[in-house]
Order: sequence, then structure tokens, then C-alpha cells
Amino acid sequence: MNDIPQVRNIMNSLYADDTAILSQGKIPDKAIVPLQNYLKNLEAWLVRWKIKLNVDKTETILFNKKNDDWPKVKVCGTPIEWKKEVKYLGVVPDKQLNFRAHTSLIKRKYSLICRNSSLNLNNKVLIYLAYLKPILTYASPICAWHCQK
Repeated sequence: MNDIPQVRNIMNSLYADDTAILSQGKIPDKAIVPLQNYLKNLEAWLVRWKIKLNVDKTETILFNKKNDDWPKVKVCGTPIEWKKEVKYLGVVPDKQLNFRAHTSLIKRKYSLICRNSSLNLNNKVLIYLAYLKPILTYASPICAWHCQK
């Protein structure tokens, strides 16, 4: 992807066949416009390399406290709805980056240490430290990226 013209304040996060494109700006328009420009360049690159993008799996999220109706970005001519939360590599950030959705998912998925569990406290602590804490903190690089800007 080195031949895609770089756009200021755009960062790619690639893992296998999953891609996240992050854009930032002090106001949403300062993030959305460069993102749309980048997506146009990306579309041309995908066509040149004969790579098909599954637009149905494409999601957008705007990390912002306001619930304004922002202009949608288009991918391959398809407008993409803004989501309140998305899932990327098992992490579910929500639009306010408070990770409530991620924490709720983990709590529902891994109820080993719930209050009703018959495990003793020492075993619950071991399960938390060895198994659940790494899953919960897996999302911390997203927060670190957000906080440094």
C-alpha cells in the first residue's frame, strides 16, 4: 500500500485481512474530508491491484461525544452509516471511547467469575489475572493512540 498517496492525519492498522483506517481532526469535518479523500485513493489502488473490498462488512465510527448527523463517507460509491460501536479484532470501541460495549461483551462472554459462580475467590482472581485481564486490556493501544493526539 506504499503507492497510495499519503493523506495527513490518516493512519492504517492492518492485521491479516482486517483493516482499520483512522482519521483525526479537532472537529469532525477535519477528519471526515481527509478520510473520504483517502478512500478515493484507496479505491483506485484496490482496482489497480484487482482486490475486491466487501463493502457490506465496512463500518464507520466517529469518536465524538455529540450525536450530530455527520456526512457519510462513501466506499466504492456506497454511503456507509455511522455506527455507535464497531468490532475490530475482537475489540468493541464505542463512539465515546469509554469501552462500555467492549466490557459488556467480555462480561457476557466470560461469566466464569460472576457473583453466582461456585468458584472460590482465589480461583476467580487467578482466572481474572491469567485470562480475562489480557482480553480487557487488549484494547488499550486504541486508547493510547487516541490520548496522544
